[in-house]
Amino acid sequence: METRRDGRSTTTGARLQEEAARLFWRNGYAATSTRELADALGVQKASLYHHMDSKEQLLYGLCIDALRHIESAVQTAIAFEDDPLERLRALIRAHVGAMLHDKNKHATMLTEMRALSAERRDDVLAMRDRYQRLVLDVLSSAQEAGALRQDIAAELLSLGLLDLLNWAIFWFREDDALGPEELADTFSQMFLEGAARPTVLGPATPR
Repeated sequence: METRRDGRSTTTGARLQEEAARLFWRNGYAATSTRELADALGVQKASLYHHMDSKEQLLYGLCIDALRHIESAVQTAIAFEDDPLERLRALIRAHVGAMLHDKNKHATMLTEMRALSAERRDDVLAMRDRYQRLVLDVLSSAQEAGALRQDIAAELLSLGLLDLLNWAIFWFREDDALGPEELADTFSQMFLEGAARPTVLGPATPR
């Protein structure tokens, strides 16, 4: 057990996952060597294999962990909401928060899962599909309740929402004025209300 700069404890295995995610995302999975991983941890290359079976197994674990975290965060968030639109807003906030908390892992999962063997890639895709069904269920329930338009299939709405949320990871910066919560609220507003100028129903009331 080690102590991080932020005061939290972590195991060497967990730190290996964090460093691997950072390097895989920065340099690409194929271009990252086990020597670089060892140097990032400050250990001998041979010592890495006390904490991992292979580089591919490490990538697989990163992908599974990222998806498990985001699914758990969303399930917890929506469990406390009965109103269909509030459930959707809670989903967006939880997704953005979990995604940016695990930014390197999530980005690696999105871009590098293709490097996995077929069996492991199928495992990751099955978990991704399960999460997408969760998002689809939230949207479908909102449609059935009359809270969302029904002339667009829920499947298309879910794909559009996930694209909007997931790909922000590639341009979001932690030092931006817009923090994760503000970003999530902005996405909620864009998805639910659109980007068009609100319709003016009549002349402004004189002050």
